[in-house]
Amino acid sequence: MTAKIKRDTVIIDENTALEHVKDGMTIALGGFITTQHSMSMIRGIAKRGFKNLTVIGSLSPALDVDLLVGCGCVRRIVAAYVGAEAAAPMGPFFKKAAEKEEIDIWESDEIIIAAMLKATAFGLPFFPVRGGLGTDLPKLNPELKTFHDPINNEPLLAVPAMHIDIAFTHASKADQYGNTQYVGNSFIDSLMCRAADMTITTVEKIVSPEEIRRDPFKTEYQADLIVRAPFGAHPYSCHGFYMEDEEHLAEYATAAYSSIKGDQSSWESYRTKYIETPSDHLDYLEQIGIRKLFSLNEF
Repeated sequence: MTAKIKRDTVIIDENTALEHVKDGMTIALGGFITTQHSMSMIRGIAKRGFKNLTVIGSLSPALDVDLLVGCGCVRRIVAAYVGAEAAAPMGPFFKKAAEKEEIDIWESDEIIIAAMLKATAFGLPFFPVRGGLGTDLPKLNPELKTFHDPINNEPLLAVPAMHIDIAFTHASKADQYGNTQYVGNSFIDSLMCRAADMTITTVEKIVSPEEIRRDPFKTEYQADLIVRAPFGAHPYSCHGFYMEDEEHLAEYATAAYSSIKGDQSSWESYRTKYIETPSDHLDYLEQIGIRKLFSLNEF
């Protein structure tokens, strides 16, 4: 008789998940501009005041990265762009910190970010690309090296691997064993998870393994830890569930712009209400309000 192998659940609560974060770590954040960021985890990181983090944004992150800068958590940023399109063409705190050289910027574009993740995921010292050649990126970022390939002797750019401690992603659903699926686009979350030592994924809902097996080819990756977080990407959108909360994004941008201009009252009010006061993600959702949350479902 074949012995049954016991499989343990990987579902944990948000506070337990955040115990894995330490000062000085390198963390990667999934999503893309105004969609599918693991905001429940990001607010938790900001509330706990972790310091000296290296933050790798998605191909183009949003105000998730800007919030961490504003809360003093970031030492280094690896990102092609930080902003929220119409709500904030560039993250206010990011812009100020970069201009004052309060944070280190690992200069890159989207091709270079993807190449860095590929090198890390594949266990290679670097990944070659043509993107970035003929620009000032190698001058601005000395870790990017130009070379001639040994096959065709053509110029290429070597993008180095980068150790990643934890990747934080937000997905549509997962089962108790971490098998994760998306409704719509997953962007580069899957690659990011393969590059990281650990993946912590917040999901809109937990489903049975049987539901995952109905369409196994939709499974993007197996997360190490799963946190149930309905509306976990708010104020950003989550494909198939809700749109971004434009009013909340405007509220954040107004508070952040006021702060960098010297008026701290709006930012302190925002930070107190949405980051410091809520005891957990559900408490945060109560601050937002059920009517507002349900209105975001109206496509």
